[in-house]
Amino acid sequence: MNQNLIYIGPEPSHATRSISRRSKVSLRGALVVKLPGFPRPRIIQFESALEYAFLCLTLVRTDIHHIWDQPTAVRYADADGRPTTHVFDFLVTTTGGEPTAVAIKPMQRVIQQNFVSELERIAVATPKQFADRVMLITDQHLDRRAAAEAARQLARSRPSLTEVAA
Repeated sequence: MNQNLIYIGPEPSHATRSISRRSKVSLRGALVVKLPGFPRPRIIQFESALEYAFLCLTLVRTDIHHIWDQPTAVRYADADGRPTTHVFDFLVTTTGGEPTAVAIKPMQRVIQQNFVSELERIAVATPKQFADRVMLITDQHLDRRAAAEAARQLARSRPSLTEVAA
């Protein structure tokens, strides 16, 4: 019984902006992910250890339908009233259809850059058809042990190449 299997690689990331591949201070990478909202496995990129931890914790949830890394930029007015844009780290949609725009930053940077005020302006300008809500995730929100366990769980549940090809 000779069975021909053809491997079809994952779809590329649908990110609207490229992440820099090299950094001396931050983790960069990508995961191949299969979610109910994806027609086939897709690459999702991350550009920090915080984003990776968030992604692992999110991917083990059973109510996640779709994740868009680096989605379309949102136009808003900055503190001086000048037009500018913000690209969220992820747009996460649950199986109930609720899209949430997620910004992920270290708490120290949130404080230094007064990012909460900026995010409030961004949230007001975010179209409802883009996201129902905006969420800020910092290192103080994420449980590193739970994220490490989620990463192990994802690694254990990862299908083999022959399962992917079938």
